[in-house]
Amino acid sequence: MPKVRKFFAGGCTPLGFYSLFDNIVCGRANRIYILKGGPGTGKSTLMASIAAEAKALGYDLDQFHCASDIDSLDAVAVPALKSAVVDGTAPHIIDPQYPGCVELVINLGDFWDQRRLGTQRDAIVELTNQNQDCYRRAYHYLKAAWELHEDMYEINSGCTDWDRVNSIANELIDSIFSNRAHPGHRGSVRKLFASAYTPQGQVNELHSIMEDFQAQYILKGEPGTGRDLILERIVGYAVDKGYDVEAYPCPLNPERLDHVALPQLGTAVVSCHPPHIYEWNGARIINLNECLDQAGRSAYQFTLHKDFVLFDELINLALKQLRRAKAIHDELEQKYIPNMDYSRLEQVKEAILADIFG
Repeated sequence: MPKVRKFFAGGCTPLGFYSLFDNIVCGRANRIYILKGGPGTGKSTLMASIAAEAKALGYDLDQFHCASDIDSLDAVAVPALKSAVVDGTAPHIIDPQYPGCVELVINLGDFWDQRRLGTQRDAIVELTNQNQDCYRRAYHYLKAAWELHEDMYEINSGCTDWDRVNSIANELIDSIFSNRAHPGHRGSVRKLFASAYTPQGQVNELHSIMEDFQAQYILKGEPGTGRDLILERIVGYAVDKGYDVEAYPCPLNPERLDHVALPQLGTAVVSCHPPHIYEWNGARIINLNECLDQAGRSAYQFTLHKDFVLFDELINLALKQLRRAKAIHDELEQKYIPNMDYSRLEQVKEAILADIFG
């Protein structure tokens, strides 16, 4: 039975839309189709059809869901063929590196009835501007939430026994890598999002991503207790020893890691902390809250409580704006759908399938 792993190649973050689209195909790609076109042009439907065909042929898939609507696709990749079909419209702009021989650009806007669309011009402009305003506000709310998260991070960090955290990191690295043959070359790092802030809420795809990793470690602990630093040490050690790494950044701060997976070792280290609550039978649990000086931390209980309450409120305000943006986008799609020639889309699908699957 073909396996489907689900990811996010981009996310709504305090930094705005954060793209990891360059990592959709692992390693050097053989073929990437970049789909251009506005809302309602059938990009996600086309990718879903190609995914269904790939599964019917027995291929495992990497499926990339849209953070703006998890029921839509941003990309679908066939790892065995190093091929992908990707949405290349804003905000995830993709420029071909080897145009014509690796990446092929298909403009689905060629299938619009531009004359009829012109009669909807004012409504389309207004809805597009409203949609962009919603995202702008969502990013502001996420940035404000991140500032409060940083305050909690710094308070907890100041109350953490870092000698003990380093000892745990050393033991974990020894447990993962001891008695393993090293590949003898430098490893690579592939970064993707395992979770996202979406109109449907805070969503993670951890079980889809991690289900084939037999050895799993779950890191629990408040922000600032060292989860991200332990993961960075594991990544650095793995790459130096020649192992490839799947690294999953935090959507609230894409510069910090939430999870790490080592495919060659069948091992994953996963953070379990909102919004990514995660359980796995047989996983070894490491609770970094045991490294906190609870007596010292008690002096900050009121501040930590206030930070968390306001943080939660700001996240919910951001999610509300994302829901509003989706509703506007759905309305915008209805302006385009009646003016598309979907029969030509079917021809495009058949051509892509013939090219990718031979």
